[in-house]
Amino acid sequence: MAAEDTYSARLEEALLALGDRDAIQDVGGETVSGYTLLQRINAVANLLWDTGLRPGDGLVQLAHNRIDAFAVMAGALRAGVRYTPLHPLGSEQDQLFIIEDTGAKVLVLDNLAFPERSQALAECSGVGSVITFTGCHYGHTLQEQLPDGTSGPDYLPKGSDIAWVSYTGGTTGTPKGAMHSQAGMAKTAELSVASWEFPESPRLLACSPISHAAGFMVLPVLSLEGQVLLLPGFSPESVCAAIEREGVNALFLVPTMIYALLDYADLERRDLSNLEHMIYASAPIDPERLREALHVFGPIMLQCYGQTESIHITCLSRANHRPADSHRLGSAGRVTPGMALKVCQDDGQAVALGAVGEVWISGPCVMEGYWGNPEETAATLVDGWLRTGDLGYLDEESFLHLVDRKKDLIISGGFNVYSQEVEKALASHPGVAQCAVVGLADPRWGERVHAVVVPSSAESVADTELIDFVRNLKGPLLTPKSLEFIDQLPLTNLGKVDKRAIRAARQ
Repeated sequence: MAAEDTYSARLEEALLALGDRDAIQDVGGETVSGYTLLQRINAVANLLWDTGLRPGDGLVQLAHNRIDAFAVMAGALRAGVRYTPLHPLGSEQDQLFIIEDTGAKVLVLDNLAFPERSQALAECSGVGSVITFTGCHYGHTLQEQLPDGTSGPDYLPKGSDIAWVSYTGGTTGTPKGAMHSQAGMAKTAELSVASWEFPESPRLLACSPISHAAGFMVLPVLSLEGQVLLLPGFSPESVCAAIEREGVNALFLVPTMIYALLDYADLERRDLSNLEHMIYASAPIDPERLREALHVFGPIMLQCYGQTESIHITCLSRANHRPADSHRLGSAGRVTPGMALKVCQDDGQAVALGAVGEVWISGPCVMEGYWGNPEETAATLVDGWLRTGDLGYLDEESFLHLVDRKKDLIISGGFNVYSQEVEKALASHPGVAQCAVVGLADPRWGERVHAVVVPSSAESVADTELIDFVRNLKGPLLTPKSLEFIDQLPLTNLGKVDKRAIRAARQ
């Protein structure tokens, strides 16, 4: 019987096509070919079966970006095992919760990169089997255990198998595990190849964790017979060096990384001529800084809007990054081909064109549900549609404009205030480097519009000046009633502004 269309089958096909050519490289370290990586993946899968894992069992991994981390992930999927990554910047409390919640039988730890956290997780989690990347007293070393990888287990993953359980950032409370099937992940990779405009021979630098969004770039690049280069962490210097020395022509960044590159003092002296493509995602981008990026890097920017629950929602193509077209540039693009999108009222009825509602998405990339959480699943998946929790509107050309997270909507004096509208206004002032807007409890207004601002080093500015600036630009409803300056915005593990933390510190 022919193998089903699964992530594992597509990855094997891509690695066989690459053959002896380079597939993945640890920058400054090991490089492996397609054949070698496939053998390592099969060896990990065989090891997991030898350990006693069977299809549907759970494995959790904490690791930096490295070849063995990807081999463990892919090996788990090849064995039919349910894989869950821990974010490298996650708290110990959240990581322990995830290990327990997912019911993992095996814990894999990059104890070289995280020595203290690895020991704490191994000793406190109660997982039966611990595998470590290097030798230590609390785990079995990965490389010392690997069996032959000429072929994998007899079991072939099914499309319906739950492959990946990725936990939300937890900014609204307890993290939830979004379940993705083998078939869904295969389709996600297919739509990525079709929609994300990779160069003809991509050499992608992954400098954000492949445990999360960057990990969904690996199979598409390998499917195009390209190479993936892994950095354990982001810095402007290391990214520029990889572009210069390693021939990197594609990047995946979150907006805060783009800002750091733009502010890098040596940027003008670096040779970035190899760079052809820059995908950004995971958080809203400041429109003025996006224009700056287009000026500095050229017309190579592509935005993809997605969530843990569905990697594909919309794309804003390179061609639609028009600096002079503020309306289009401020959008999240059009729905990714192969997916369906509507903007709805709470009852699922579509709102009028141009009216604000909740974004609902449907298609093969949507999660199967939340692990062990039927109540949240029922509230989020309705009649085949995923309720994203994002508020936005569609314009007459079907471009989606996001205005806020539903949970971040501010109701002040009985009127709806969308925080992103206020943030865009503030960000257009030269004295503002970064900003965030939240609603705080207020005895008169119910909630008052409160802004926190990281000032630009280039220009001093007073709080009253910024408040008047927004009033003149947007009117009194969107004007912050209070404003404060801070050194830096708090971020979640995924690089998004942590508005929950901002509100909690000021209530």
